Amino acid sequence: FCMCPVSFSHTAILLLGVSVCFLSPYPVPFAFFSLKGGQIVPSSTDANEVCVNGMSFSRRDSKWANSALVVTVSPDDEVLQDYKQYGVLAGLEFQREMERRASIFGGGNLTVPVQRMTDFCEGKVSETVPSSSYRLGVKSAPCHEIYPAAITSALRDALTNHFKKQMPGYFHPDGLLHAVETRTSSPLRVSRDPNTLTAVGAENLYPSGEGAGYAGGIVSAAVDGVNVAEAILDVVCGESRPNRVERAKPVGFSY
Repeated sequence: FCMCPVSFSHTAILLLGVSVCFLSPYPVPFAFFSLKGGQIVPSSTDANEVCVNGMSFSRRDSKWANSALVVTVSPDDEVLQDYKQYGVLAGLEFQREMERRASIFGGGNLTVPVQRMTDFCEGKVSETVPSSSYRLGVKSAPCHEIYPAAITSALRDALTNHFKKQMPGYFHPDGLLHAVETRTSSPLRVSRDPNTLTAVGAENLYPSGEGAGYAGGIVSAAVDGVNVAEAILDVVCGESRPNRVERAKPVGFSY
């Protein structure tokens, strides 16, 4: 299980700090961790791979806002078919491959490939790019060629058919996409019983949240934590106890 987002930053927009997903014929995209006065920073762990993340300093006084556009990749998605030889590590290898591709597109040295949001949707390399908060350097590149076609289609669909209409100003030529941010959640999942939520093969062990592969952000991790807490209370106090919270979906939102 892994998520494949592209971060962006520009000067004109104050983004809402919410996660939003949409019904789509493609994998489901949503906005993640929007930051006012933000910075895009390196989070790579290998010199031949590029991975970025978003943050903001306490004063939040930079001229950029940044967020991530995330597409969920499930274990049975077609984009992982070419990685099935890696078994349970298929998601991890997929993540590494996207980060290696980003490094190549950026030209190495942790330079990040970037593309104007509008050019990404039109499938053309940006002739010029606006300034970026990423301090190690950016390079205009065809970011639309990094991910598998299904993921690129999902991002385009979200930007042009949903964000553009529901969040005026979000879809903008000065929105600069930075590739890639592939670590919003764990590419591995600790298996657990769907009913008791305990780890398969272990008693009284409850894998939960992002590290265990059951969430993709602060809100979804909190929801999964509530689910696990309720499962523990079911064991301790019984399912007929007062004020029992029904189990909620841990990742994404439905409308």
